[in-house]
Amino acid sequence: MQDIKHKVEAVLFTTGKFLTIEEVANLSSLTNEQVFEALQQLIEDYKTRDTSLEVIQQGDKYKLNIKKE
Repeated sequence: MQDIKHKVEAVLFTTGKFLTIEEVANLSSLTNEQVFEALQQLIEDYKTRDTSLEVIQQGDKYKLNIKKE
């Protein structure tokens, strides 16, 4: 699963925009289910990391973003 999370994270990092699960899946050659699970784990991971980044969700789209704090 770590490899899948890295792929999803890389797609979010390189695009820099809000993407749907389907768009991330297409860009990373993963299934929608794999992307969804990885996104949920990345959201939790970034909440516990000491970092200025976070994965945010807006409707059905996700983005790697800089924290406002």
